[in-house]
Amino acid sequence: MGKVAKMLYIVVQDNGETYVISTDKRQMARWYALDYLRDKPKPTEKGYKAVVSDGFYFSPAFRKKK
Repeated sequence: MGKVAKMLYIVVQDNGETYVISTDKRQMARWYALDYLRDKPKPTEKGYKAVVSDGFYFSPAFRKKK
């Protein structure tokens, strides 16, 4: 049985929005269920992409903004 490499990218745009891009569909679904992500993850060529909710930031786990 082969190993599967799971990739995670965090992209911060100039307008302040933070995007999460991940190849792990289940993890993205968990984060969406926990309200870490603003919208449902959308499929892209690198995996799934979604915007981080306004009340959280990512470093290397989700944390609430104070």
